Amino acid sequence: MKNKILVIFLTLAFSLSFSTFARADEFTFEVTDMDILENNTIYKGNNRGKVITDTQVELISDNFLYLKKVNRLEAFGNVELTDMKSNIIINAEEMIYLKSEEIIYTLGKTLINVDGQYNIVGHDITLLKNEMILTSNKKATITDNISNIYKLDKFQYSINQEMLKGEKVTHLNEETKDKKDEYYFETGFFDLKKSKFIGKDVNIKFHKTLYGDKLNDPRILAATSYGNEYNSYLEKAVFTSCKKTDKCPPWKMSAKKMHHDKIKKRIIYRNAWLELYDFPVAYFPKFFHPDPSVNRQSGLLSPEIGDHSILGDSIYLPYYYVFSDSADMTLKPRLFNDNKVVLQTEYRQETENSLTVIDSSITTGHYSDKNKKGDKDTRSHLFADSYIDLDLEGFTNSSLQINYEKISNDTYLKLFDFILSPIWTKNKNTLTSNIGLVLDNDDYNFGTSIRRDEALEGLNSDRYSYTLPAYNFSKDFLLNNLTGSFNFSTSGSHTINNTNISNTKIGNNLNYTSGNDYTDFGIRKNYSVQVKNSNTMSDRSIRYKNSPQSELMSAYYFDTSLPLEKNNESRRNRLTPKLSFRFSPHDMKNHTNTSRRVGIGNVFTKNRLNLNDSFETGESITLGIDFKKEKVNQVNKVFEIEGVAIDYVNLTTSEIEKKLEGVSDFKEKEVTEILNYFDFRLATVLRFNKEKYMPEISSINEKSSSIFGLIKFAPNKNINLSYAYSLTNDFNTLEANSLDVEFISDNFSTRFNYAETGGIVGHASTVSNTTKYTFHDVNTLSFSTRRNRRTSLTEFYDLVYEYKNDCLTADIKYRKDYYNDVDIVPIEELFFSITIIPFYTFVPEKMILKKNRQSRLDKALREAAGKK
Repeated sequence: MKNKILVIFLTLAFSLSFSTFARADEFTFEVTDMDILENNTIYKGNNRGKVITDTQVELISDNFLYLKKVNRLEAFGNVELTDMKSNIIINAEEMIYLKSEEIIYTLGKTLINVDGQYNIVGHDITLLKNEMILTSNKKATITDNISNIYKLDKFQYSINQEMLKGEKVTHLNEETKDKKDEYYFETGFFDLKKSKFIGKDVNIKFHKTLYGDKLNDPRILAATSYGNEYNSYLEKAVFTSCKKTDKCPPWKMSAKKMHHDKIKKRIIYRNAWLELYDFPVAYFPKFFHPDPSVNRQSGLLSPEIGDHSILGDSIYLPYYYVFSDSADMTLKPRLFNDNKVVLQTEYRQETENSLTVIDSSITTGHYSDKNKKGDKDTRSHLFADSYIDLDLEGFTNSSLQINYEKISNDTYLKLFDFILSPIWTKNKNTLTSNIGLVLDNDDYNFGTSIRRDEALEGLNSDRYSYTLPAYNFSKDFLLNNLTGSFNFSTSGSHTINNTNISNTKIGNNLNYTSGNDYTDFGIRKNYSVQVKNSNTMSDRSIRYKNSPQSELMSAYYFDTSLPLEKNNESRRNRLTPKLSFRFSPHDMKNHTNTSRRVGIGNVFTKNRLNLNDSFETGESITLGIDFKKEKVNQVNKVFEIEGVAIDYVNLTTSEIEKKLEGVSDFKEKEVTEILNYFDFRLATVLRFNKEKYMPEISSINEKSSSIFGLIKFAPNKNINLSYAYSLTNDFNTLEANSLDVEFISDNFSTRFNYAETGGIVGHASTVSNTTKYTFHDVNTLSFSTRRNRRTSLTEFYDLVYEYKNDCLTADIKYRKDYYNDVDIVPIEELFFSITIIPFYTFVPEKMILKKNRQSRLDKALREAAGKK
């Protein structure tokens, strides 16, 4: 009995040990369920297990099949192979290992990690272990640990040498794939260790938004290319930025050799031709321009060819030069065919708290008098602007503004009107220089300046006027026991003009404005009180006394209106009768000849005469009525996503789904579109007494002023009519009237303006037109003209043809001007210009200031802060 028990125990022990551990030459099996068949020549493993080879390869799979006669191991289901010696991990659904040849095949989707540096995703990949080479004839993606991505239709990768060969290869960088170059090679070789490459049939794509236009498709096509992460060298290459279509691009640059310098961010050409619609137009032995990844880089800007009836033919060749991140310059030479030369420069410098722009020019070779022999004129100009953020503690804005303007000849900028400067005030009759300080905080606003104005006409001794200095201070405040608001302001100046006439003025103002109040009948009313203390002194002035003079003045205003509304589903009607009573018991300064126009736009404003030293004297009542009719369009439905409304009425289902992709929180909202349909305004001023010191041109000095009116009519979105007028109170004379007619459609717009003045307002009559037509979406023809009906003279014609697509703009401009002034005679000009993107990728907006100087400073400082 004991012997039987021992036999059973030994049999069970032997069986258990065999099921968990077995050897077959080079393989060791660790499985829980294994069948050994056909005289130990076939091993079948089930229920997941591990196989270890004598070469430090470990394989885990759901199922195994080992064919001992051919030394072949097959694995099925969640296969993971680890080559511990080479640090390679392979994951696949199926795998075949030919041990004698040391070849491993994967079937289906495969994931491979090589030494923690490279991840490969593909299908049906072969590993040649003796040569340490991975190959596949199926599509694969290889990513390294610095986010470089290689997408290949087929590949061969040498693990030890880190050499990759592939066909139909796309290379990009994952971290910046939306803003990075994308390289495509029909065939490519890549040294991943040294970051070198060589390939043929190359296509390099730059990201689409680099030039500010999403329609751009900047790209390079080349026969062959080689290089590294810093430089790409291309043979028989073509570059264009134009939108990709089935047709030839509007422009392209073809070169025998091309070099993309990624450090200097330049594309450099040798033996290159510029082709417009496949027609070669210019040859460049050597040429370069910024690559699409930069906004500011030295290079040529848009050229221009001109024909001027006085100055002659010319060519304009600007060049943009970058000194540093904070400084650059634009050189603007214009060369004429009779040896006239205009050289203009713009220098810009930006610091953390300041922005300075200096613009200057010098012109040689022009005769002022064509009938006079002798030396030719030399003319010049100098403009400078500097804006400094003082960043004083306790102030929301503390800035110093410095501006200087000077020209050598009164008519210089009128004759050479193509000299444009971003800092010139564009006044061809007056030059202004000043220094100003602005201090603003939550409690008050303060500003002070000194200023010089130079009139570009008259005697030299009388053309200058100086303000030394001027200041203004303003503060708003509230009182707890009184509704409404107070404002205190003070301003002053000392001016010298006409050589020896000086005026000193200081004005202090205290204003109170009540809030709007409504009666039970819906009448809206409010009132205001203004107190002014005026202090003046002058020398040889006709307006102010020579001795110090101080006056205290006040004015009182009461405004009331009755807003009436009548609305339905398609119309909104508003009728508002208005009445404004104002009274000032004080005399005013003599402003009889001061030019001040009153119209429907300003007749109800408090300081409608825009006077600083006086209130409008006496008593007056301003009567008016406003009627406005609006159309209510059909209700549109929109999606509101994070506060942004998206109109989906005209979107397809797929477009809606794309906009909502990845968005979990959105609202559906109805939006009503309100369109102005009809607007009518009428007003007049009644006065108890005629006031002799008020501006005569205003007409409100009379007991009954002119009648001011405005009519606007927009029957649909395409047509706008506007008529403004000023009619004498006897209805006999139209002192001023202006008619605007505008028609706008998708590709056509035209605007006519007729303006006429008469009586006390003056005598003038002009008619003007501006018409623009766009055809084929890229061609635009515009025409504008103005005719003086009093003199029966056409003042100018402007005719402009523009061809513009996403990558090329060409302009032909014709202008005929009938202006006369000294050496300015009626002229005819013809200019042709062409802009090719990206050869002119000059984007200096962050360094050039816009029209409003304070906003220009604020914008520059915000951008500077954003760079930190």
